[in-house]
Amino acid sequence: MNKFKYRLREVLAENGISQNALAKKLFMSQTIINNYCTGKREPSLDTLIAICKVLDVSADYLLGLVD
Repeated sequence: MNKFKYRLREVLAENGISQNALAKKLFMSQTIINNYCTGKREPSLDTLIAICKVLDVSADYLLGLVD
């Protein structure tokens, strides 16, 4: 998941969504989202799917498998 933190920050910025707003939509703390954005933690598969649904982006893109 090397590219995950960069792609997540990119998608959030492109859509004008703050880490806090994403956290609220996913019913989790902003600290957890910040940890994903800084690479301190990686999401579980279920959380990755939820992030993709909320941000309307493919997991392949967030994981850096496609451009």
